Amino acid sequence: MIRFILRRILAAIPIGLIVTLGVFALVFAMPGDPLRELAGDKPIPAAVLAAKRAQYHLDDPFIVQYLLSMKDMFTGHFGTTFAGADIADQLRLRIPVTLKLATLGLVFQWIAGLLFGLYAGFKRNGVMDRLLLLATLVVLAVPGLVLYFTGQYLFGVELKWLPVSGTRDGWPMSYLLPAICIGITGFAGLARLTRTSIVDTANSDFVKTARAKGLGEQRILWRHVLPNALLPVVTLMGIDFAGIFAGAVLAESIFNLPGLGQFMFQAIKLKEGGVVVLLSTLAFLMFILINLAVDVIYGAIDPRVRNV
Repeated sequence: MIRFILRRILAAIPIGLIVTLGVFALVFAMPGDPLRELAGDKPIPAAVLAAKRAQYHLDDPFIVQYLLSMKDMFTGHFGTTFAGADIADQLRLRIPVTLKLATLGLVFQWIAGLLFGLYAGFKRNGVMDRLLLLATLVVLAVPGLVLYFTGQYLFGVELKWLPVSGTRDGWPMSYLLPAICIGITGFAGLARLTRTSIVDTANSDFVKTARAKGLGEQRILWRHVLPNALLPVVTLMGIDFAGIFAGAVLAESIFNLPGLGQFMFQAIKLKEGGVVVLLSTLAFLMFILINLAVDVIYGAIDPRVRNV
């Protein structure tokens, strides 16, 4: 098991370097001067502009800027944003917001996805099964951006059931609407995978053999079908949890939540490559750690995975 974990960690190192380098290159290639965009229509003295560019190494070559950003990140000296805000303080303020949003969104996604998927799998070809397939097709076909704006307008503006934006109403009211939107966008894939896995496992030869031996349906369900059917579902749930940051970037920007996603959006807009690389690396590390935990759990359940 230790060798299995070490292989996963070693494989993640080159991937992390490629990801951070690619993200930084995309931000570096964006047109425009970030300092002038930050100032807007206000004139900037040439001396001040030159000092700021030297402070943030904006005149250095691409690879030098990238290496300096990686050095600052690994030494823990995050510095400040172009606007002068301390990045470490921003992280301390914004991480709890994203964690609250992610936790609530995943709770909605997992409860709805598992319940609908399990029920449709056990009652396949029934009314609920057909409704589930139709609902998941609609969710998969509608872009997340459209879903977020529709939910904001319908439940926040028209019906006034939930806050439209911001955190003024506190936890959990301010987070309910964006969390539900995040949960709905991820619900479709989880529900369909759960349903398909249940159906495939129920039709497997070992389940037919258990029935032929005279075992009861309840015992077959809990001892044979569910443990095997939920293995791929656990993997997907781990990926969803690790990738929740991607949904937070969009949700926090639309619903004006001061979390890491909004911080990432603002950094991309202002071409703050160091901040973007830092947040991307944090998301990547979270992705690796959670998937490593899923791999370990999967390897403990199914020893064949350790040799992959």
